[in-house]
Amino acid sequence: MSKREQQKQQRRQNIIQIAKDLFLEQGVQTVQMQDVATASGIGIATLFRYFPKKEYLMIAATNAITDEMATDIGQIIEKSITAYEKIEQILEYYMGIMKDPQLRLAKYFDSFDLYEKTAEESPEQYAEYLSARSNLAFVLLKISEQGKQDGSLRPGIDLDVFVMTMVQNFSIFTYKSSLTKHDTNLSTLLSADKQLLMMKDVFLRYIQP
Repeated sequence: MSKREQQKQQRRQNIIQIAKDLFLEQGVQTVQMQDVATASGIGIATLFRYFPKKEYLMIAATNAITDEMATDIGQIIEKSITAYEKIEQILEYYMGIMKDPQLRLAKYFDSFDLYEKTAEESPEQYAEYLSARSNLAFVLLKISEQGKQDGSLRPGIDLDVFVMTMVQNFSIFTYKSSLTKHDTNLSTLLSADKQLLMMKDVFLRYIQP
């Protein structure tokens, strides 16, 4: 890769990180492309050369968040503990990232649902989107391999299917439950913390040997 190409890639990554921070802090609807350009120290025309649509920039920011999660979860998987304990810590990880009082990540993911289909409009953007999700899946599936070997998980179940089902459903439920408002008479019973703890218990009991 030439020095010019390296600089171009570095500028693109810098734009993505700045946009991600702005989206999380101020909300997707509030942040305009000019805001990102100004914070990045570039002109609006330059920004549009990298990202012709705000939706594409949001997808790139989501990919960056997914990559960060893959790194965090990868650190859990590298620990010298059983597969069962790793699954427990991953569930706690998802619960932990949603404890932000401002619910920034929960609100971001909720907004992203409106833009996800836009990724398919651009082969390049869609390829990056799929790659980020695949990388996270690859990291997660290492647990099922360990679980087949260390005997810490119940035999006779498809661990690959379990791991992916668990993470997909638990991660979605964490932010959905955080944003859901209930009748005041039910708010205590249906608090996000109580629901997540129960859901975590259900998953863990299912895989106990």
